[in-house]
Amino acid sequence: MSNTASGSETVKKESLRERLKAAFHGDELFHETEVQANRLGALIMLCNGLILALILTLTVTGVFPLSLESMYQPALQGIAESLILLLVCRLVKYDAWWLKNLLMLGMVLVYARLDSMLTHKAAILMVLPVVFSSRYFSRKLTVAVSLLTGLVFALSAAWGATHGFINLNIVTMPAGVEIITTGGFLGEAVENAGVSPEMLVRNTLLYDYIPKWLMFSIAAIISCNIAKRGREMVVEQHEKDMNTARIEYELSLANRIQADMLPNTFPAFPDRSEFDIYAAMDPAKEVGGDFYDFFLIDDAHLGIVVADVSGKGVPAALFMMAAKILIKNIAMTGKSPGEVLEAANEQICSNNREEMFVTVWLGILDLRTGNLVAANAGHEYPVLKKADGSFDLLKDTHGFVLGGLDGSRYKNYELHLAPDDVLFLYTDGLPEAANAADELYGTKRMLEALNRSPRADPHALLKSIEEDVSAFVGGAQQFDDLTMLCVQYKGMKEGTQIHRWTL
Repeated sequence: MSNTASGSETVKKESLRERLKAAFHGDELFHETEVQANRLGALIMLCNGLILALILTLTVTGVFPLSLESMYQPALQGIAESLILLLVCRLVKYDAWWLKNLLMLGMVLVYARLDSMLTHKAAILMVLPVVFSSRYFSRKLTVAVSLLTGLVFALSAAWGATHGFINLNIVTMPAGVEIITTGGFLGEAVENAGVSPEMLVRNTLLYDYIPKWLMFSIAAIISCNIAKRGREMVVEQHEKDMNTARIEYELSLANRIQADMLPNTFPAFPDRSEFDIYAAMDPAKEVGGDFYDFFLIDDAHLGIVVADVSGKGVPAALFMMAAKILIKNIAMTGKSPGEVLEAANEQICSNNREEMFVTVWLGILDLRTGNLVAANAGHEYPVLKKADGSFDLLKDTHGFVLGGLDGSRYKNYELHLAPDDVLFLYTDGLPEAANAADELYGTKRMLEALNRSPRADPHALLKSIEEDVSAFVGGAQQFDDLTMLCVQYKGMKEGTQIHRWTL
C-alpha cells in the first residue's frame, strides 16, 4: 500500500516537473526566434545600463535635482545587473533555453530600479518587460512576466513613495502653503505641511497608480494575445513550410520519374548504324506535358513520337504518361501512324472528363529504304533537311488533336529520307519562347539557328538550338515546356540481316 502511494507521489512530482519544464523550456520550433529575441533583449539591457549611468552622472554633477542618497544605490545595482546579463549573453552566444527567463527577470529588476529613483515618472516602464516578453511567442512566459512585474513594481512604488518623489498633482493643499523639504525627502515635507497620510495614500492610489495599473493590465492582456497569436502564426508557417517542402520533394520525385519514362540514354542504339537520334525536354515547371519517344517496332522500323499535352504541371504530366504508353503500345501492334492516332484518340475520348488533349506527330521510319510514313494530330510542322540542302519547314497535313473529338480521322503521308537527311521535330515551346520584351523566338529564328550548323550531328544540333534560345530569352521566365528531337538517317549497310515487317 505504501509502495503504491509512494509510486503515485513520484508520478505526481514528475508530472509537475514536466509541466514546469514545458512552461519555461524552449521549443525547438521556436529556437531561432528565441535566439533573435535574446539578441534584442541584450541590446535593450545595454541601453538600460547606459541610461542608468547617464542618470547617475547627471545627478552627481548636479544637473538632475535628484536625491543622490535615494538613487545612488539603485543606479549602481541596475548597472551591475545589466553588465552581468550582457556578459552571460555573450558567454552563451545568446543561445540557451533559460536565457530568456534570465533576461526577463533582469529587465524587470532594472526598470524597478528606475521607477524607485524617478517614482511616478518612470512607472510607465513597467509595461516594457511585458510587451517585450510577447516577442518569445509564449503566453505562459508573458503571464509569468506580468505577475512578476506587477509584484516588483508594487514594491518599487512603495519604496519610491517614501524615498523618492511624490506627484504633487495629486496633493490637495490650501493656497499659499510653502513646502520645504527636510532631509531631501519630499514626502516628509508634504506631511509637515499638514497633508494627512490618509489623503496622500488615497489620492496616490486614485489619481496616480490605479490609472497606471489599468494601463498595465490592458498591456498585459494585449501582450498575452500577441504571444498566443504569434505562436500560432509560427506553427502555421512551419506547417506550410513542411507542406511546401513535401510538395517540392514529391514534384522533384515526379520530375525524375517523368525523365525516366522518356528515352534518356544516348547514344540510344549504339549497335545500330542506320540512324543517329537525340532528344531533349525542358519542362516549364517541375514536371511537364511535353514528351518524345522513339522505339524499334522491329529490326527494320523505328517509331518516332513528339507530343504536347494541353496545360502544364502535374495534370499535364499524368496525361502525358498515359498518352505516351497508349501510343507506343498501339504502334507496336503494326498499325500505320494514322491508325495508331485514330485508336489512341478513341481511347482518350472514351474517358476524358477533364477534356484535356494532346498534339502528336508520329512517324515510322523504314530503316532499310529510308521511307517514312507519318501522321500529324494538330502538332507543329516538322523541319526537314536534305543532305545537300538546308533546313525547311515541311507543311504536312494536320488532323485534329487527340482527345478533342471522338471519331477523328488521320491521314498518312510519306517521305523519303536519303542518307544524311535530317528530320527535326519540336513542340510549340520552341517558337513561342519569349524574352523580357514579350518578343517570340519564332520559326524564322529557329530555321536560321538550324542552318548555322547544317552538318552538325543531332546532339550538337540540339545543343546549339538550346544555346540560341537561352541567349534570346535571357532572364525571362519560361512559360512553356520545350521539347526537341532530331534524327539523321544514314542508310542501311549492305548485308545487314533484318526481320521483315511491312505497314
